[in-house]
Amino acid sequence: MNQGTLFDDERPAKIARDSDPETSHTAAAELLPKLGRLEARLLSAFKKWPKTAREAAEDASRLFNCLSGEHTETDTYRKRYTGLLKKDRIEASGTKVCRVTGKNVTAYKLKD
Repeated sequence: MNQGTLFDDERPAKIARDSDPETSHTAAAELLPKLGRLEARLLSAFKKWPKTAREAAEDASRLFNCLSGEHTETDTYRKRYTGLLKKDRIEASGTKVCRVTGKNVTAYKLKD
């Protein structure tokens, strides 16, 4: 049996801050059931080579919006990359010039 420590936090991550307006909390509650699907879609964008979070989000949005017929904002995907980092599914892989922003930023790849 794996015993937790004082520092373990089993609570799910909050999407909206306590200081956010009620509309943000409503939007977060609507998004919560979709998180697993969004993370899986974003994860698939990292499969071929290292990409920035914005590049992967743009790729996921373009591909899955066409396939599913639904419209998911690119930024909705981009915000999921921190969850993938925390779950140890992707890792930093140096820096590169982002094709979306033109800035030199961290690139990520699937964790081996």
